[in-house]
Amino acid sequence: MLVFSLFIALIIERLRVTPDAWQLDPIARRWDGWLDGQDNLTSWREHDLFGPLLLIAPALLLAVLLWLANGGLGSMLVSILVLTLVTGCRPERQALRDYFLAAQREDTEAMETAAKVLQYSSAEGMSLGRQVIWLNFRYYFAVAFWFILFGAPGALAYGLLRSQSERFATLLAWVDWLPIRIAGFGYLLVGHFSRAMPVWLKVLGHAPQQSELQLSDIAVAAEDANINEDDPTSELELLVNLARRTMILLLVVVAIATLLGWVS
Repeated sequence: MLVFSLFIALIIERLRVTPDAWQLDPIARRWDGWLDGQDNLTSWREHDLFGPLLLIAPALLLAVLLWLANGGLGSMLVSILVLTLVTGCRPERQALRDYFLAAQREDTEAMETAAKVLQYSSAEGMSLGRQVIWLNFRYYFAVAFWFILFGAPGALAYGLLRSQSERFATLLAWVDWLPIRIAGFGYLLVGHFSRAMPVWLKVLGHAPQQSELQLSDIAVAAEDANINEDDPTSELELLVNLARRTMILLLVVVAIATLLGWVS
């Protein structure tokens, strides 16, 4: 059921059949704004523990409702709906397409516009390819990881925290600690294993500091053989393909685990 829900949700997200408004981040920001407007919750919102718990309250409620429902087809449909809500970043996906098209036309201005939508900033020491790897992790791999562990409530809770990534940066860095290392190991398996393994081992025991650089360092080491410094899309295209292969690997692993009865 896990792999089926993931597979269907990824297809739906890929085909973009859901409405443009069916995205978690703007919904989560409205939810956070509503919480801000409740004066009686102000002290709770500022608490290190209760603040995040209030934010992920919809996920906790969903967990209770799914537990009461005791599985079945309805739970699977809810999982697919939640995954389509949390997975993917439609504006960034369109911007990525626009960037490749602009690069073909050698339209520098359009490339810069698309890069801004992709949240790229050269001042942060991240290339555009590294930034796309990070976005793929935050909107695809990490969502799938927490869904596999805790079902739809886990995916929803992660998405809600992701929507307030600046406010809960330290907490989210710890939440990302394990999936970053799992994703990095996936890069080793689908990329250049021997070259990326030392980088992965170096990152493995580190605290969650500069998580974007930690993850992208592994990705670049696993896929840097044919990067053309004169081509602005060379690294980007290689890292996008690496991220896609890693997601396919994750689905295959979950499918095998399901067949073996390790997950349900």
